[in-house]
Amino acid sequence: MKVRLGFGIWLLIGALACVAVLLLFYFLLINPQRSEASEISGQISDTELSIEMEKSKLVRLQQYEKDPQQFTRQLDVLKERLPENVRLEDIIQQIDYAAEEAGLDFQSFTPSVPTSAGGLYTVSCDAVFGGRYFNLVEFFNRIERLPRSFKVVTLGLKASDEGLPYLEISMTFKAFFTSSAGVEGLVPAPAVQAPAEEEGT
Repeated sequence: MKVRLGFGIWLLIGALACVAVLLLFYFLLINPQRSEASEISGQISDTELSIEMEKSKLVRLQQYEKDPQQFTRQLDVLKERLPENVRLEDIIQQIDYAAEEAGLDFQSFTPSVPTSAGGLYTVSCDAVFGGRYFNLVEFFNRIERLPRSFKVVTLGLKASDEGLPYLEISMTFKAFFTSSAGVEGLVPAPAVQAPAEEEGT
């Protein structure tokens, strides 16, 4: 017994066949081309970025040609901000200058043993100041403009013996340098025990 399919069934089969053909066409032709186009677009972006970087290098080289001493001045600034030696007296002088200009009373300064970190050497210093809150704000503005690079890592505030608004300000900051030369003077000498007296003497 033969079963005849109605017109609607044949229409549905035809529609499904069209969808299958379209999906096959998409996955075999359109999708690979879109992926290739996306890859080419990424390569174009990388090329444009490389061109911009080369243009920037060219501009800097042209500037150096006009002013050959510019590179030397930049190196001098970098050496000032990151000196070769620890130069502890220089740290004290610059911090004292910033405190005086900001109106803070520089009360004490205690350096620690320098350490090595990330190819640089650092020395941590504990300092105590006296003054008002607005003097402290100005002090932070001042140390940002100092020739040498400093980084404040801890800050403590409490009322001073004179009472508020005067503050006792405790601060730990780090200074950086590039060589271990001169560090030996900051390392405390080991304690030496006195020889025991011999019996009968």
